[in-house]
Amino acid sequence: MVDGLEMSKTIVDKRSFYTAMLSVVVVMIVSGIVSPHISIKVLEANGLLWVSLLTLGFMSARAFSSILHAELYELLSARITGAIGLGLILLSYILYIISSPILYPAIKLLEGFSAGLFWPLMQTLLVVGVDKNWRSRWLSIYFLVGNISGYAGYQIGSLIIQFWGSESILYTGIIIGLSYLLLYIIISPSTRYPVEKRGGISFRIILRETSRIPELIPLVFLVGGVNGLLKDYLFAYAKVLTGFTEAVLRNYWSIAGYTGLILSIVFSHMLEAQGHTRTVLVISISAVLSVIILPITSNPLIVFTVITLCIIGIRTLRPILRGLASNKTSKPEMGIALINSLANISAGITPFLIALFSIII
Repeated sequence: MVDGLEMSKTIVDKRSFYTAMLSVVVVMIVSGIVSPHISIKVLEANGLLWVSLLTLGFMSARAFSSILHAELYELLSARITGAIGLGLILLSYILYIISSPILYPAIKLLEGFSAGLFWPLMQTLLVVGVDKNWRSRWLSIYFLVGNISGYAGYQIGSLIIQFWGSESILYTGIIIGLSYLLLYIIISPSTRYPVEKRGGISFRIILRETSRIPELIPLVFLVGGVNGLLKDYLFAYAKVLTGFTEAVLRNYWSIAGYTGLILSIVFSHMLEAQGHTRTVLVISISAVLSVIILPITSNPLIVFTVITLCIIGIRTLRPILRGLASNKTSKPEMGIALINSLANISAGITPFLIALFSIII
């Protein structure tokens, strides 16, 4: 076991480290407060197809802007780049207030672009802030804290709705976000860190490396697709199935999220520690595929059990897929990058295709 004192010794740049960790807590809480409300407003005004466009717009814009963050980080410093990202996120929240829900997918482009600037920067700050031998462990903790904070935001949003009404959701997000933006400007590092320049990756190289992992591609698209469904679509779909109010739905969703996180950690540790990777794969794939049960049930217990299973399956499978890909490709980072890119593509298009298919049939 590693005690807290030993872990604290692994922090080599406190300003960078604490900026990253505080940001993932506060900004994910704000996201958990705001994002579910946007999904419900679009559902009520325009239906599930329009909800799917929220994810498509967000993921597309985030993929584009994430390639810019390194250059901006070196050119403008973490303080300015992060402030730009946070400021644009707040601008998108303001636009949600003054715009019709039919325009929300377009505003999601701005929010996704902002996220693509902000979140890779926070991960970079974390990596810079800790000892290189502890980076993987701290990144795992960072993502876990982010998930917990996001689900806490769902519950906080439920309380806001119950005490002050749903119209207060966006205003609360803006107030918290603006307060943190001011704090971020004070605490974040102003140093410009050099960014390693990498050569261009040709389409031929991408095809060659992809050909090394053909058996993983269907599974990557499955995991990425269900992960995309969890972002906006399934929350709105759960409301359609159960008829719950947004406040009640948020509480059930957060409980499913917490349960899924805990069980995925326990499940992965118990089985992978004993080398049962194949067993982990089979059970996790089955958990993800449980999503196909949703169209045939409206029982809240079954609905949120399926949500929990999906979370368990995705959190368990993602590190396994990255590990397998890094072993099969010529360079480990190339394998991980391919897995992430394919999963993000699937996360963006899967909700849209499912919503479109449900309309056609």
